[in-house]
Amino acid sequence: MVDYGVPGVAVAIIENGEVVFASGYGVRQSGTTDPVDADTVFSTASISKVATASLVLRLAHAGALELDAPVAIQLESWSLPDYPEFDEDRITLRTILSHTSGFNMHGFRDFQPGGDLPSTIDTLEGQSPAVNDPLTLLFEPGTAYKYSGGGYTLAQQIVDDVDPAADFDTIANTHLLAPLGMTRSTFTNPLPPEHGNIAMAHGRDGTPAALPRGYEAFPERAAGGLWASANDLASLVAGLLASYRSDDGFLPRSVAQDMMTPVSPSEHGLGPRIEGRDDQLLFHHGGVNDSYHAWIEGHLATGDGVVILTNGANGNGLITEIRNGVADAMNWEINAPIRVPEIALSADQLSDYTGWYRVDTDFPDALRRIMVRGLFEQRIHIETDGERLTLNVGDDDGAIALIPLSTNRFWIEGFGLRLGIAELEFHRDAYGDTQSVTFHLPNASSHYVRD
Repeated sequence: MVDYGVPGVAVAIIENGEVVFASGYGVRQSGTTDPVDADTVFSTASISKVATASLVLRLAHAGALELDAPVAIQLESWSLPDYPEFDEDRITLRTILSHTSGFNMHGFRDFQPGGDLPSTIDTLEGQSPAVNDPLTLLFEPGTAYKYSGGGYTLAQQIVDDVDPAADFDTIANTHLLAPLGMTRSTFTNPLPPEHGNIAMAHGRDGTPAALPRGYEAFPERAAGGLWASANDLASLVAGLLASYRSDDGFLPRSVAQDMMTPVSPSEHGLGPRIEGRDDQLLFHHGGVNDSYHAWIEGHLATGDGVVILTNGANGNGLITEIRNGVADAMNWEINAPIRVPEIALSADQLSDYTGWYRVDTDFPDALRRIMVRGLFEQRIHIETDGERLTLNVGDDDGAIALIPLSTNRFWIEGFGLRLGIAELEFHRDAYGDTQSVTFHLPNASSHYVRD
């Protein structure tokens, strides 16, 4: 915590579906002695999306919403803009929850104390005091993956329209938070100071931020506005695990199984990201904003899981350390240490792989998933100094070491994944030529051919 400049942390551990440990460490605000405990509330940022998805699925099961009906016919207080180039009937809550709707708005800026907060409609229309672009459809719904907080904000408006006499916060409390016993949690923003036991915001140097109140506001509540404690988020994770593994969970078992099934071409199911297989199948989601980082993880086969909450801008690195420490302490097989064999490849063998490679546009998006746009559209350059291979992405000069796992598979060292590893797999043909390489992440792959 000192190394990362994070004053406060809360951790909860689930084993076989039961919360077996929950504790806080450090202080709620640096310079004070106010301790963090398992009931201290933190901003959970995008973990809110898993809670929102759980709420939407519960409302859909009750018949208040329809997962697969066009969202246009479920909106009462707002209307979608006209997108004549796309089939708007394909925009459904299922596409929104799985980030395949085609909408923009990856995330949102935090709002500082004292500022006006936008309404949901302000955010959707991109009008002041919102500081984002209007909600826009970028591609045909269901055909590609793009993480979209904007889509979840549209879902927030649909939930708001379920009951004209209640707002999103009240509906969420009635149908999600109260049934799960999440008594310390709320979607209310700004969080009232009288809520009490609040982890305050801190910058990268560990000093208090968002003063004088001491924490930001997140009016895009469905996408990133949940305040919760480690105990409460553990109840959510345990509730979802129980729903998936038994017939008496918070959600019907078939609904939970649907939630935990990846929606092609996304890396998400209906809300959480899904990784692994067999007894290492798990769901997870992170949360990141200016001053808080958070993580939840649930192992669907074993019923194990973890919650980690931090109140510092450098919390992401600390979460990885804690998460791996928990995995070791609990003897989890998931995300085992990388065991690199001793392989001595000759300079000639290494040189066979060097050169420029470009994305294979015929490789299906159903396999690429998250590996679209941005750096994953750039060419990659493989070089060697005669003793090792290195990777450069695009025109970047920052060479990344490639560590051999076999004669044709290489670990991309330090690629920054919390779960699993990133690999390059080179493909040599019957004539000894290497014409392509596949870039593997734990739950996605992209193929590149020689340029």
